[in-house]
Amino acid sequence: MWTGAWRRPHSYGDAAAEARHVHEALGLIDVSTLGKLLVEGPDAAAFLELLYPNRFADMTVGRIRYGVLGTDAGRIMDDGTIGRIADKRFYVTTTSTGADTVIEWFDWWNAVWGMDVQVVNLTGALAAVNVAGPRSRELLGRLTDVDVSNDGIAYLDAKEARVAGVPCLILRIGFVGELGYELHFASPYGEYLWDTLLERGADLGIRPFGLEPQRILRLEKMHIIVGQDTDSESNVLEAGMSWIAKLDKDDFVGKWALEHVQARGFREQLVGFEMANGVVPAEGGQIVVDGCSAGRVTSARLSPYLGKAIGMAWVRPQLAAEDTQIEIKVDGRLEAARVRLKPFFDAEGARLRA
Repeated sequence: MWTGAWRRPHSYGDAAAEARHVHEALGLIDVSTLGKLLVEGPDAAAFLELLYPNRFADMTVGRIRYGVLGTDAGRIMDDGTIGRIADKRFYVTTTSTGADTVIEWFDWWNAVWGMDVQVVNLTGALAAVNVAGPRSRELLGRLTDVDVSNDGIAYLDAKEARVAGVPCLILRIGFVGELGYELHFASPYGEYLWDTLLERGADLGIRPFGLEPQRILRLEKMHIIVGQDTDSESNVLEAGMSWIAKLDKDDFVGKWALEHVQARGFREQLVGFEMANGVVPAEGGQIVVDGCSAGRVTSARLSPYLGKAIGMAWVRPQLAAEDTQIEIKVDGRLEAARVRLKPFFDAEGARLRA
């Protein structure tokens, strides 16, 4: 299936089984399509602080944070992770379709600000895979000499190490909600490292999984997909990520717009929902209250692990409360659902931090 300019496997035959297997054992997915940027220079931290609503200057070397990039009008344009790999060097990932837009955005603002920072697009030069599941640490331990215990590589750590002899940047992050590691490395090693991971993980039950299983798994954690769960008007406050907007910072791109949203109040909010009877509504389906449209579905899937039909939707603010009953139009009839504000799976993140 196509994702922007990239063609990626939908699945390897059974998307539901692949999603369940990541929870129960060990999965491997190619995430080389992620945008990958190097931001380096004396002003690198200050530069990122101005571009993103959250903080990066206080990060210690070897740590990662999630970041949502906003326009000067406060609208969500991209998201990804930012890892501090040296005092004046940051490794930034973007969505698979966002790398070119993000680097143009970075360059445009740096032309305005004139800061002492360089931005390099490494997207094509680096490959990346995500090893995920309860057995991922055991597999990684077989292939590297570094300490892979929770003390050695903690959640949201970034560490450079050799994996199967290949120099890698290991990012311990979890888009799919399980213990996992992203390995970023020079793209000529891509096929070799993929085959080696499958070979050395065979007795652990490793299986590749595709984009559709990944989307099921991320939905269980209520992780957004920019452009699907967001649109041209979405901002981090109404999208349920107010924690990411550090409005006490002196300035950042879009700050005034987010302050305006906070002052005027929310017009809609992004929430999760759980269907009462297991039917999966269409993405774009309408939330209905008293015969009138009160929101729209952005994502919906049947979770094979949870045995529930789950999704995300934009709703009126008065509906954005835990366990609020809503109705969703499905094939011309109204089906009952309840609002959920916490992730459907591992709400406290114990599996990610294990």
